[in-house]
Amino acid sequence: MEMKGEKIIFTSRGKKIFIREWKTKNLQKKNILIIHGLGEHSGRYKEFAKFFIKNGLGVYALDLQGHGKSEGKRGHIKSFEEYLDSVESSLIFIRKKFLETPIILFGHSLGGLIGLNFLIERESKEIESAVISSPWIETAIKVPEYLILLQKVLKRIFPSLRLNNRLTSSHLSKNKDIVSKYDEDELVHNEISLNLYSEVMKTIDNVKEKASRIKARTLLYHGMSDKIISSNGTIGISKLLKTHKLKLYDNVYHEPHNDLEKEEIYQDIIEFIKKI
Repeated sequence: MEMKGEKIIFTSRGKKIFIREWKTKNLQKKNILIIHGLGEHSGRYKEFAKFFIKNGLGVYALDLQGHGKSEGKRGHIKSFEEYLDSVESSLIFIRKKFLETPIILFGHSLGGLIGLNFLIERESKEIESAVISSPWIETAIKVPEYLILLQKVLKRIFPSLRLNNRLTSSHLSKNKDIVSKYDEDELVHNEISLNLYSEVMKTIDNVKEKASRIKARTLLYHGMSDKIISSNGTIGISKLLKTHKLKLYDNVYHEPHNDLEKEEIYQDIIEFIKKI
């Protein structure tokens, strides 16, 4: 059904980024670039990719710096700009292959935050539309105040010190098979550095402040039973976007595309893409 390729590309800062491509046998109508979440990697989007290929879309997915098969200390980054550079380099890679084919940006969780920030800060003419899944805007569990203060103090001394991201894998999906595969996946990690956490917090503030600048038509969606990232943050951002569609799913966990209701989510995404 699909032809899969794997490539190493370089960012403008010279970092090695691993990218997967799933191409249709016939000419693809559009291409999707997937940005994954914290601790995971592009290989977890194989089933997702298959659905879109059946619908005539090409799919590309990068491993973020410090994730999967890409370069970098696991769960650490010096500046959020490095993530934006990785996305930019991936878009250039796709554009060189397909000069005229529209590109859709898809981001999940941390990838959703990266996607929103990219749309604000880089204003890429390459992106036709965006699909943002469970973006990291507001955590479902409040971080204790003493931990926030401790993080601010320690970040100056040990910016690359990594802590467990405290993610409970059973909160990803109600599909037990997905959860056990996640737990056994050697490319998955559970670390977040003090500096990455700090950069994420700054980026959330930036997105909240400037989201109204996003020009691309955007689908935002979130599971109402997400115990990792709260849907309240997504609802808040949706109110700031000019051209958007918001979908909220009852009883759906953090990874709607991997949950038991995934067929409904797939259909909603493809309908949104085809309407453009």
